[in-house]
Amino acid sequence: MVRSFVNILIGGKAGEGVKVTGLILAKTLSRLGYSTFSYQEYPSLIRGGHNSFQIHASLDKAFSQLSKVDLLLAYDQATLKIHQKELNGDSLIIYDPDDGKPQAGFVGKYESIPMNKIALKNGNPLMANSVALGAALQLIGLSLGSLKNILKESFSNKGDEVVLANQRSSQEGFDYAKRNYAKNSFILSQPITKNKRMVITGNEALALGALAGGLKFYTSYPMTPATSILHYLASKAEKANIIVKQPEDEIGAVNQAVGASFVGVRTMTATSGGGFCLMTEGLGLSGITEIPIVIVNSMRPGPASGMPTLSGQGDLQFMIHAAQDNFPRIVLAPGDAEECFKLAKKSFYLAEKFQVPVIILMDKNISESYYSNPPFKSEHQNARLSFTKPKKGFLRYKLTENGVSPRCLVGEKYGTHLCNSYEHDQYGLATDDAEQRTRMMDKRSRKFNVIKHEMPLPKIYGNPQAKKSLISWGSNKGPILEALKNLPQINFLHLSGLWPFPAQSVKNFIENSQKVFSLECNSAGELACLIREQTGIKIEKMLKYDGRPFYPEKIVKKFNHRKRE
Repeated sequence: MVRSFVNILIGGKAGEGVKVTGLILAKTLSRLGYSTFSYQEYPSLIRGGHNSFQIHASLDKAFSQLSKVDLLLAYDQATLKIHQKELNGDSLIIYDPDDGKPQAGFVGKYESIPMNKIALKNGNPLMANSVALGAALQLIGLSLGSLKNILKESFSNKGDEVVLANQRSSQEGFDYAKRNYAKNSFILSQPITKNKRMVITGNEALALGALAGGLKFYTSYPMTPATSILHYLASKAEKANIIVKQPEDEIGAVNQAVGASFVGVRTMTATSGGGFCLMTEGLGLSGITEIPIVIVNSMRPGPASGMPTLSGQGDLQFMIHAAQDNFPRIVLAPGDAEECFKLAKKSFYLAEKFQVPVIILMDKNISESYYSNPPFKSEHQNARLSFTKPKKGFLRYKLTENGVSPRCLVGEKYGTHLCNSYEHDQYGLATDDAEQRTRMMDKRSRKFNVIKHEMPLPKIYGNPQAKKSLISWGSNKGPILEALKNLPQINFLHLSGLWPFPAQSVKNFIENSQKVFSLECNSAGELACLIREQTGIKIEKMLKYDGRPFYPEKIVKKFNHRKRE
């Protein structure tokens, strides 16, 4: 049987190399010319618990994870049990009988391979991963050359002996599967062309976009699932000529960001919902001082610590209303790695031009999933915005028609002004005067009128004549686009700019459809509530809040079921 796509899942305990193995396989398939999307799940444990890494590889664009597994690499008995619902009669399962055997009633075709014995013969039990990868490629009809190259790239820092031992292990796994199980394999169609792609997470793409946007100072306290932004930027700090700091907590991080931006440096910080709670006072400080900063919130389920290593979209309304009283802010929500890069770059432009905080709203599903993407543009020019050469009588908070006041670099002649957390006059001097207060609030609010013209526009996917429609945001973009491959009667409005809200565009889209559903990973339907607040229109909700993403097959099933009704 020839297939145009394959969905592979690797499962085992934390510490067994599940993620490393999955990433090597994703890179191998991408190098061979397939579009890949990789999704991982793991518990909040250093060792133990069940980890899984899923790779969807396709001749067409692979937008998201899939629910049905074609090939399972099981490193323990738990993996065989846990993923039974994701298997069918044609699924192939690679397992080592020393780690557990299929029980009566287990679904699929089971291929026993002595992974541990082969690995030990080559010097290290962890090389069982390479044995499994070699066997996997044979079972889906692919060659071994690209895998050996990726193994060399992945382990070159450990020395030639380790590289060669892993390559031998993969070859022996390949040969064992070829001798014993060729009759059970299905063939994955091979791409005609091999477009150059990189395998990158949403967090890594965002970090690169920030560098492209002129980031010079990054400060962050580790919090899953935003932590890898800190790790990635720290690894690139010397080459990129930036400063990366880990302060004592999230309060320190946001205030460091405000302070660095005050002296003219483009700054960013990142956290998750719990850390953002601690940042809200600093967010308000940015708002009243009109000091631009970029804050990334990579969401996870709450409240409190919630489920630290899983995903959710429950912070949308929080981002729009966080901190006391009203001030302009921008909320962006990328839907894939490419948008992570582009919106991170754009966030620095928007923050500096309008002197406002910009919040980039991510979640675990987009932050830690791996996308195969063409390389991003490597050279970028970033003009500085809203700075002026101060003259005598400089008004830092001058009342202007668009609400954006002149800004100067600290220490410039005639640039003296007061900057603190109090309401102020045009010089920055604290005031309780009623008229001054009203003028300053109105000045800041006028920024909304110009910001909305530079926000990313909503984008429509699918059949433009469809009468049933989906509206969504963030990481839901991938599963919906994957589902649209089998839903020609549906279209989809993707929102990447959430605040200021594109009310008119959304209203026009809804009015051109007979039935509209909001698809979200939260329990309240926060986007649907925002749509009703901003347009007066109530729409139906499709909600999921178990910490896992939507699967495209479930979306297809829901709409096909509604069609039959």
